[in-house]
Amino acid sequence: MSELVRERVRGVAGNPATPPELLMLMLDHRLAGQAVLIFRADLPDEVCRAAAAHPDGHIRLALAESWHATPEQRALVVDDPHPTVRATLAAGPDAYRVTPDPLPEPTYARLAGDPVRRVRAAVADSWQCPAGVRARLVDDPDPMVRGAAYARWVDPPEEVTDRLLADPDPDVRRTVARRACRRRPELLAEVLDATWSDGWELSAVAIDAGLDRASAERLARHGDTGVRAAVAENPHLPRDFVDELAVDPEPKVRLRVSLRPGLTEAERAAVDYRVRPTDRIDPARWVLERRDDPDALDVAVRSAHIGLRRSAAYSPHLRPDQVARLAADEDFAVRLLLCENHDGVPGEVLLAAYLEARVITAGMLLGRPNFPRVGLARLADSADPRARMLVRHDPEAPADLIDRLSRDPDEHVRWSMAADPRLHPDRLAELLDDPATTGGAARNPNLPADQIERILTEAGILGAAATARTGEV
Repeated sequence: MSELVRERVRGVAGNPATPPELLMLMLDHRLAGQAVLIFRADLPDEVCRAAAAHPDGHIRLALAESWHATPEQRALVVDDPHPTVRATLAAGPDAYRVTPDPLPEPTYARLAGDPVRRVRAAVADSWQCPAGVRARLVDDPDPMVRGAAYARWVDPPEEVTDRLLADPDPDVRRTVARRACRRRPELLAEVLDATWSDGWELSAVAIDAGLDRASAERLARHGDTGVRAAVAENPHLPRDFVDELAVDPEPKVRLRVSLRPGLTEAERAAVDYRVRPTDRIDPARWVLERRDDPDALDVAVRSAHIGLRRSAAYSPHLRPDQVARLAADEDFAVRLLLCENHDGVPGEVLLAAYLEARVITAGMLLGRPNFPRVGLARLADSADPRARMLVRHDPEAPADLIDRLSRDPDEHVRWSMAADPRLHPDRLAELLDDPATTGGAARNPNLPADQIERILTEAGILGAAATARTGEV
């Protein structure tokens, strides 16, 4: 299959006008079937049932990890004959910056009783696993599953902690101790001894574990920069070690000190930290933990510290006055993070952020509830092709303007307009035959049925009998 034909097939797979019977036929061609499950925004139930029963394991796997399928549709493969499919279902779709809806609880329960360990481990490792199912998994006969189930439990009961601290398997005991030492400082020394050479493990513990003085000193003077940076944010760190880390030779450590809770603005300013506009920094942990409490975040919203304002912008629960303040922030990252996380950001702020952003997540702003639609036609003569591409989202943009932009010198603008249903059929046919725009044209909901069938015939999906390809995953 040539790349041109492949592009057209992907377009047809995502085209809302492609009928379910053709989508099901596409399942019998592996690449086309996977395209249906990846690019189709709304998957018909009959297509998902056909995918779940398909003899090719790659098609069933694609359904298990489809972020467009509903949880109920994905759950159709709960009894799949291949453990890779079941484990993938348990883990959930890996969609960038999108949290898929959890599976139905009975599905998690069924997967938790799976005979294959890696399937049960995948359930245990999922943050979305219901607490009732997780409570079963911490009693699983396999220590790997028990440890994973406890490690992902947000708030494990104390009796579960006590029981697993006495588990016969040493790896389970170590896993539980690493989590439990946040509440039980008496466990910390043992955890530090066991993980002293592992900077990543130590950092995960150091950031919020309850600290006695001896442990605080060990961590604050550790040779690994990441460990010192982590403990610099620990709210239990004694003040003299805070002062010591505030003059640490490593800028990363000093920055994390400056983000600590409880410091005054003057104390933050006294730390020699720097955050440049293009720097990417992890948000302050204490701010993220309080993101549901806008009153507690007010100190971060109003701080002179760019890092704290960026951290506050992650909260979807800010008050209108806080949103207005951060929407006018001089730091672009503050404004972008606010746009990505809060539904109340004004439309003009969203539009400005989209046009200014040069990051992979910029396109996600188009899906925010307040992103403006009407009036985008005014951008048709912008020097920025990304602005011209927005015209197709204006429901009032006239057909002749869409036609004009379908001839734009920028191929990305032309591709975007090729999917617009306002295009005249003759122009749509021209764009379908243009390699630069064929994929967009194949997604156009006004693409005639005979054109859709022509594309599938050229791909060998229609015409000659399509034979289902069996395959292991």
